[in-house]
Amino acid sequence: MTTPQILSFAVIFVMMAALVWGRYRYDLVATAALLLALAVGIVPFDEAFSGFSDDIVIIVGSALLVSAGIARSG
Repeated sequence: MTTPQILSFAVIFVMMAALVWGRYRYDLVATAALLLALAVGIVPFDEAFSGFSDDIVIIVGSALLVSAGIARSG
């Protein structure tokens, strides 16, 4: 295995362990994993945040806001 592969598996393992542990919110764990992968050079900067410009991100974010509003209204 190459060094980037080992680093990738390490980041994924740490992220999965943090998610299973349940102490931190999933969005914080995912953001920390992305920033860690960016810091160790697994993911180039121009590709790291390219997914946020996709339409589905806006759709999912809107759905989360609507569902939170419905849940709080009763």
